[in-house]
Amino acid sequence: MGVAQFTILLLFVYLVGIKCISYFAYRISRSDSEDYFLAGRNIGMLALTGTIIASIFSTGTIVAAPSEFFRQGAGYFWFFFFAPMPVIYFFLATKMWKLGKVKGYVTPGEMLGDFFQSNPVKFWAGAVGLLALLPYSVAQLVAIGKTFEALTDGNVTYFWGVTIASASMAAYLYFGGARAVVWTDMAQGFLLAFLLILAGLFSVKWAGGWETMVDALMTHAPENATFAGKVSWTGYYEFGLLTLSFPFLPYIWQRMYMARSASAVAFSLCSYPVIFIILFFSAWVIGTSAFSLFPDGLQDADTVIGAIFRENAPYFGAMVLVAAFAAGMSTVDSQMLSAGSLFVRDLVPLVVTVDQRSNYLIGRWATMSLLALLYLWSLTLQSEPVLALIVFGMSLTVIFIPCVFGMFYWRKATPLGASWSMSLGLLVFLVKQLRLFGLDVYLPVMGPITWALIAATVSFVVVSLMTSSETVAAKRLEYDAILGAVSKKDRLSGTMDSR
Repeated sequence: MGVAQFTILLLFVYLVGIKCISYFAYRISRSDSEDYFLAGRNIGMLALTGTIIASIFSTGTIVAAPSEFFRQGAGYFWFFFFAPMPVIYFFLATKMWKLGKVKGYVTPGEMLGDFFQSNPVKFWAGAVGLLALLPYSVAQLVAIGKTFEALTDGNVTYFWGVTIASASMAAYLYFGGARAVVWTDMAQGFLLAFLLILAGLFSVKWAGGWETMVDALMTHAPENATFAGKVSWTGYYEFGLLTLSFPFLPYIWQRMYMARSASAVAFSLCSYPVIFIILFFSAWVIGTSAFSLFPDGLQDADTVIGAIFRENAPYFGAMVLVAAFAAGMSTVDSQMLSAGSLFVRDLVPLVVTVDQRSNYLIGRWATMSLLALLYLWSLTLQSEPVLALIVFGMSLTVIFIPCVFGMFYWRKATPLGASWSMSLGLLVFLVKQLRLFGLDVYLPVMGPITWALIAATVSFVVVSLMTSSETVAAKRLEYDAILGAVSKKDRLSGTMDSR
């Protein structure tokens, strides 16, 4: 059996297994939007950890990280800024879990809109969330297509790789919803972690050992071993803010709503730094080993992991393809489910009132429609760097930071302040990022993330100080009461939560 045939067979077996998992999830699912989008808020510690691993460690870990370590070496070390992210996010995450549990929130916009008692705030939260999710999601499909083509030596083209991934996700998203996503994420998350670590160990061996690998790096790309000239201080500042914005991506935020207890949230966040360091160290090893294995370089750095295994262990490379496939699918399915919820819960109610049943049906079809849109978009992006698309999407949610911190910690925050903060923050980000109308020349030196945060923060503070906060005074008291009243049942729920 040839490598291409073996790869396709292995992928078929994998997809059948995933489909079986999603079928059992479908059998116990309810036909309502809360169950479809949040799995009934009953996800335990192990399942939550698995789905967070799978959702965060996407093709950016399997495909983009080794490629970027190969392309720029130490210049990509900024990504390790993400390791301490849960420390910053911990207290906010437990607050979000508690409020979501008591108030029944499904989306970030529902929390922000309810607190600020403002439909414009809800709209802007939904719009920013959607705009952030789409480029991040399409990056996963692009990476899957590229890896398919590289590992099968072109026998399975980019087109067919993207098509297979999209069709597979559509099947279990349509029927199983969040429960199918979480269950399949558990399998996919632990699979991608195991295979990436194994791939790192094999890469060192094929490179001739650790010392040979490092010598090849210093011979062929000594500039990759130093920070000098790689990233400016403004760049590192941008990347630092990027790590702050990442937890506010809607599909990560909604993972907090899904949890059965606060202890499940706490355990998942505390395990993240350890897992992150192990997986990204493995990615660095894979990228660095390519200097020994391909001294003449590669035409497309995004194919580095595919090229390594095609040359050294093509049959094991089929398993790596499955890992990349799993990484991409487990991120896109979460993001598409989240995008569907933003559309139906944050945007549709502003136009028309729908009942619970219609909300569920519209949400399911909105999710499918967005996935179809991403599929068509991905077919035009084969030559695009995966990392650029991921960073674009990840950057946008920095706009949420002033409103979220103002909601919890600043008593002068007002609805108009929140609305202007998100709208102006989004406008400034798009002007700088897309160079709209040439206006970006008026925003020099710093990048779009920094300028968006400045615009969002300044407008939030200034407009809030100029307007009254009395409209949210009662809501703030309600939030304080919810967050301060942790019952004995809530404190003990974690002991029943290890399943």
